Formats: sequence, structure tokens, C-alpha cells
Amino acid sequence: MNKFLFTILSYFSVVFIKILGSSFRYNLRTPMPEEPVIYAFWHRNIIPLMYLHRKQKCVLLISSSKDGDLIAKPAELMGYKTARGSSRRGGSAASRELIKLAKDNILAITPDGPKGPSQKIKDGIIYISYLSKSPIVPAVVDVQHEKVFNSWDKFRLPYLFSKINVTYGEKIYVDSKKDIEKKVTELQNAMDKLTKENKVRNVK
Repeated sequence: MNKFLFTILSYFSVVFIKILGSSFRYNLRTPMPEEPVIYAFWHRNIIPLMYLHRKQKCVLLISSSKDGDLIAKPAELMGYKTARGSSRRGGSAASRELIKLAKDNILAITPDGPKGPSQKIKDGIIYISYLSKSPIVPAVVDVQHEKVFNSWDKFRLPYLFSKINVTYGEKIYVDSKKDIEKKVTELQNAMDKLTKENKVRNVK
């Protein structure tokens, strides 16, 4: 795709997300964090969370692939900062950039991205938390009415006026490099538990 068409598509995507998102009926079951933390959320939930957090000072970790381009440009047009690359053990260029930005920004990472397996934690986010000294906050989503795509992550597109439950979990701190594996399990268990509890039937 040439640059002009890509730019047009990006602006169209932003308009689409803003129109769609403005119709969502969000139910925040726990308060949204305001201080610098690291949001951990599943890749399939990008659209409802991208709209919800558009006014926060967030930095998104996005793959440097062509698929990542489709997310990065609209995110930047909506006011997000982006770091392009992977979170591999905190050693990639993108990870180092995130660590520098963590002091004054909220970081947002999909720990099952960019290629899966879906809803399985990789250790990159744990390393970033350890190196940046920022706690991880699990963020889970459930949607009343949606289109679920046949992609690796079962990407979800909420329909207009859909009710959406969002729950933020307790902060997870990574104080020692020796705790990396244990914290992967802790985060996985937290997100699995919150996902089961965060059902849209609880939206009033």
C-alpha cells in the first residue's frame, strides 16, 4: 500500500474508532489507574481499550510488522505515543524505550502479542516491569455484542452501543530478577481469574 492510501486509511480508522467508541456503554468495575503503571491486556481487546484510554498519557508497545503499522498510525493520530518492536526479555530497542518512558507515562502492552498464543503471558512484560520499577495492572474486557474475527487472537470488534465491562486488577510488582517465572504465572492467573469474573451480564 502506498503512503498516501495508508494515510487516508489511518485517518478513516481513527474516525471509525471514535464514532464507534463514543457509542459504547462502558462499565468500569474497578477504578482506572491514573499513576504510571503498565497495563497488561489481551491483543483482542485493542479497540475498546484504545478508545477508553485515549485521554491518558499512554505509550503503546506495537509490533514493527506491517500488521503493527495498521495499529500504530491510528494510535498516534489519537494522541498515543508508540514504541515499535518486541518486549523480548526487556532487551529490545522498543523495550529500552519503554523503560525510559515509564517514569512519566502509562505503558500498555499486550503480553500475548504480536503472534500469540492467544491469552498466554510471555515474560517480556515482566522484564520491563522489573527494569522500569513500574507495577503491572491487568486490564480485562468483556463485550455484550461483537464481531469476533477468525484470527490468532480472536480479535473482537464491539458493535455500536454495546455494553462493555472493564476490570483493572491489583498491581503486580516485580522486585527481583529471580521472580520472573513466578510473576509470569501470577499475571497469567490474575488475568484468567479476572476474565472469568468480568462478564458483561454484570453491566447494569
